[in-house]
Formats: sequence, structure tokens, C-alpha cells
Amino acid sequence: MYLREIVEKWNLDYFYSFPNEYVSGITEDSRKVRKGIIFTAIPGEHSNGWDYIPEAIEKGAVAIIGVAKIPEEFLCLIKEKGIPFFIHANPRQVLGEVAHYFAGDPTKSMVVIGVTGTNGKTSTTFLIESILKEKGIATARFGTLGYVINDQNIEAVHTTPFNEELVTLFCKAKEAGITHVVMEVSSHSLAQDRVAGIHFTVGVFTNLTQDHLDFHKTMEEYLKAKLKLFESLCGENSFGIINKSDPYAESFMKHCKSRYATYGMKGDYWASDIDVSMKDTKFILHAPSGDVEIKLALIGKHNVFNALCASAVVGELGISLKDIQKGLKSLKSVPGRFELIEEGQEFAVVVDYAHTEDGLNNVLQTAKNLTKGRVIVVFGCGGDRDKTKRPKMGAVAGKWADLIILTSDNPRTEDPKRILLDIEVGVQKMGKDKGDDYFVIENREEAICFAIDKAKPNDMVVIAGKGHEPYQIIGTQKLPFDDREIARKFLKGRL
Repeated sequence: MYLREIVEKWNLDYFYSFPNEYVSGITEDSRKVRKGIIFTAIPGEHSNGWDYIPEAIEKGAVAIIGVAKIPEEFLCLIKEKGIPFFIHANPRQVLGEVAHYFAGDPTKSMVVIGVTGTNGKTSTTFLIESILKEKGIATARFGTLGYVINDQNIEAVHTTPFNEELVTLFCKAKEAGITHVVMEVSSHSLAQDRVAGIHFTVGVFTNLTQDHLDFHKTMEEYLKAKLKLFESLCGENSFGIINKSDPYAESFMKHCKSRYATYGMKGDYWASDIDVSMKDTKFILHAPSGDVEIKLALIGKHNVFNALCASAVVGELGISLKDIQKGLKSLKSVPGRFELIEEGQEFAVVVDYAHTEDGLNNVLQTAKNLTKGRVIVVFGCGGDRDKTKRPKMGAVAGKWADLIILTSDNPRTEDPKRILLDIEVGVQKMGKDKGDDYFVIENREEAICFAIDKAKPNDMVVIAGKGHEPYQIIGTQKLPFDDREIARKFLKGRL
């Protein structure tokens, strides 16, 4: 493809005439630049792409795409070296679309299901994948727990990868014979246009509650990012799936550029006769095509919503209720999502990823409804993230738990004691007394062991916040740490 074709196809502005050279690729990583590659200089949170323009030029960049307002020194360098410079309001959008184009637009020939929302994305993608596989459909899954292609798991650095990595993953999936891809689509990735160039067949909305306001600043901006998935839907085969029980449902219906179906207690797909136990979750699924009894290994009413969501997706893809029933039943667990840790003890220990107010509320409410004894919760909040949710999560713990152990999550570069004080405000507002109703133990391993040691027969210990994560981020170090391993080790030594 030649440079002029790209300029015309993506309507790029330029300062002066340019040689119509051959282009072999595009990147935002200056380390990958070589002769024939376009370098995109993208503004970022922590660094700006234009800082790497000198390196890109030195390595033979055929052209540079950036925003209009970049420092004069870089503009002078570009002009001095005679490198074509093109302007676009959103260079990453161009990056994504051009990268997919160069790769042959792999998603055009796939069914791509994008799942967005604050909570439930991971479990929902697992459930959708389980149903599709039960039907014999070759399916890949991309998300928080990894990128899985034909049962090969590639470690996930981000819930939703950046543009070039996504192109590589989709190409690998296509080469492996994958026809359906179900992926988590984070609000960050939508705001940053990481998914530009992907042809989504299905856009899925689970729910919207407070999270990531350190990045989005307001709930309005957070919502705006999520809506972009539904605004991107086009084509006669595309459709949206919307949680009608969520307060923001109307916004998603309004902005959906295709047909849509709903789920929830008042949706096209809904549930009745819900029965939740420590062994499983049962309900009757009511769908446009009929009714069927569902048995889930996943525990909790929130997983009923996840299952309804998955059922709506595949139901609208034409999969039968019998296959939905079999697919939902065949999924035995999702790592770090209400995961039971069993070592023969006389009380329950659960590890869950709940790290938002709504997520913690769902897990603790489930625990309260299932437990004959006390609910003991161990949790903290991440550092360098939305501070306003900390007292709210403390209040949720105060509402449902009988004993609260506040501890470090991933403090990152924040003072752990400061984070714990923020959470403590919410706990105290619920009338809880320190040293009686709650304890503060900064060291997470000590906190987990303390909680388990306090447990009696019929109690439930909920270790929340990190779920599947095999690490803890303290300062700038990512240290090995797994809540599940810590709990198992202590339980074995205690029995």
C-alpha cells in the first residue's frame, strides 16, 4: 500500500507535499520502526509519543502521524529531515484501522463479541465461551485472565490489549481456525481507541457502577467511553445485548446503532425461581424461544445476571435453549470469582475479585444469604486509583459483614496507611468499632491468616479484591502473592 492511498483513505491532513512511498506497516512503538513503517506519535497518560519521534526518524520511519499540537522542536526536526507529517485528531484510531487493514481485516470474517461493563465481564465471557464450545464452535477468549486461542493461554498484561497486539491475536486466532472471539472491552480501551479497526458483531453491556474515576474523572465520561462500543455496531448481522435492569440501560438502547435485545428481571431474557446454595445456582431461563431449567456451578444471584447475559448473546446468534442449558452447566468455575478454598475446614473460605462498591456488595450479600454463621471479610483498595470509592466500599463491608479486616490490596506508590484510613471512614460511618467489629492489618498475608484463625464452624471468610491475581504491587515492584495459596497454606497448617 502506498502512502497516498493511506492519506486519502483516512483523510489525513499534511503540511507539505510528500513522496508517494510504499508503506509496509504502522506502529506506535518506536522500537519496532524500520524502513517503510509509519510511526504514530500518540499523546499518553505518562509519556507522549512525540518524545520518540527522533528515534523513529533515525530508524527509517516513512512518515509520522500525530496530533496538531506537538512541541515545535519536533516539528522542526521532522521538517529538517524531510519526513512527511500527517495530522489526525485521534492518531490511535488511525493506527488501529490501518493495522487491521494491513493484516487483511481478520475480524471481518469472524463473529466478535465485545463485553463491556463495570462488573461481570470476565464471568460472562467464560459463560459465552462455554456455550459456544459446547455447540462445537471454535472460540477464542480475550480478557483479564488471559488471551486463550485453542486452549493456549497467553498471559494478559491488560484486560483489553493495545491495537497492534490485538491485530496479532486476531491473526493467530484466524490462522488457528477460530470463527468466534469473545472479549472483554474495558472502558480504558474504548476511551483510548485500542479496539479501533475491530468489526464487532455483538456489543454487550453488563452494568455500570463507580470505578476508574481516577482515569475518566466523572461518571458521565465513564459512560461515554462504554457507549462507544454500541455506537460502533454496524451491519445487518450486528446487535447489542443490554442489561435492562441497570439504571443506564436507556442510554445504551439510545446509542446502539443496530438492533438489540435485553436481559434482566424485565428483559427479553429473564429468570424466575432462583435458588442459590453453596453447591450451585438454579433458575428458570425465560427466552423468546421458550423456557428451560438452568443449573450453574457458579454461585450467587449476580451470576444469574451473567448467565442471562450469556444466554441472550448466544440466543440471538441462533443457539438453541438445549445447547445453552448444556453450555452453562459445563462451566465449573471462573478463577478468582467466588472461588471456594476447601481444605476440610468447618467453615467456608471464598476468594473473589470484587474491587468495586457494587462488586463487593454482590459478593457479601451472597455470602450473608448463604451463611448460617458470621461473614468475615478481608479487603483493601488499590493505590493510585479512584480514591472516592474507598469509603463507599468500607460502608458496604459495614453493612453486610460481621467482622471486617482491612488490609493492603495493591498499594502501588501510595502510602498503604493512607488508603486504609480512607476505607476506615466508611466502616466507621456504619457504626463499627475498631478492635471489636473491625481490625486494620496492613500486611495482607497476616490479615488473611488472622481472619481464618477467627473463623468458627458455619462462618464464611471472604477474601476480596485480588481474586486470580498471583502478585501484589507494592511501590513499583510486582511481588509474587496469591490470596488462594496463602489461604490454603494457612488452612493446611491449622487443621
